[in-house]
Amino acid sequence: MLEDIAIEKDKNYEIIVFPNQDEGLKAQRTLVTKSIGFKHISTLAVVVPEEKSRGICSMLFDEGALISGHYDFFYRDYEEDYFRKAQAYKPSQNDSEFLKLITLCYVAPCIADERKIRLIGYLSADISEILPYLNATIKGASYNKNTPALTYTKEHRIINLYDLKVTIAKADDIIDAWHSLDEIKEKINKTYSNRENIKPNYEEKVKVTALQLYGWLPKSNCKSCGEQTCLAFSLQLLNGKQKLENCLPLFNDLKFSENRNIMQELSSALGI
Repeated sequence: MLEDIAIEKDKNYEIIVFPNQDEGLKAQRTLVTKSIGFKHISTLAVVVPEEKSRGICSMLFDEGALISGHYDFFYRDYEEDYFRKAQAYKPSQNDSEFLKLITLCYVAPCIADERKIRLIGYLSADISEILPYLNATIKGASYNKNTPALTYTKEHRIINLYDLKVTIAKADDIIDAWHSLDEIKEKINKTYSNRENIKPNYEEKVKVTALQLYGWLPKSNCKSCGEQTCLAFSLQLLNGKQKLENCLPLFNDLKFSENRNIMQELSSALGI
């Protein structure tokens, strides 16, 4: 086994994330076989030098390994504690539960906040019928029965639950993402087990604020949408008096492509 590479404060690195332990072990065995140095985080992720990241990802793909994504690793003063927590993390899985697994299939940096990440996970069971029960138990949730989708916030994170998918925007890092997915899985399973004691709530209500939507807009106040400011646009969007495609920079400028994807998901989930 190769020794872990040393993380130097003045150099740039990226974290490569794998969807599950089997794929992570397979990828790391490939790296060892090919004598490619990396910093082991856990069976689910590794750190590699930034300049080698894309080449390593391409090589792993060619070797048949699955990768959820990669993003910048920011040096932390508490670095060793970070690695200790990552190595101690074990995915929760119970084959007797309704929702057995959430597979992390996509990870990327948030353009709105480069020190945070967004992700997509796929659910091992269809939770469409559980969403109204979650709507009744999650404070401040927004439910759209036509999609169907449930949106809620946890501190700065925005979480969208669909029938077979979950998306999270503004997770702190990959450890936060893992724990957030475990919490979501536990919430779904507890709600499913207790559903006979919960009155489902089919009411559609928007709880995401205009300020939260504004956080994903270009903030250029270009007035191309007909509003004086991006904040005014977000207010009108929530009120159903604007359409997302009227924000021209969001759709025409490549640097806002990630923001556009998030806003499209939010708009669809909220039914606006």
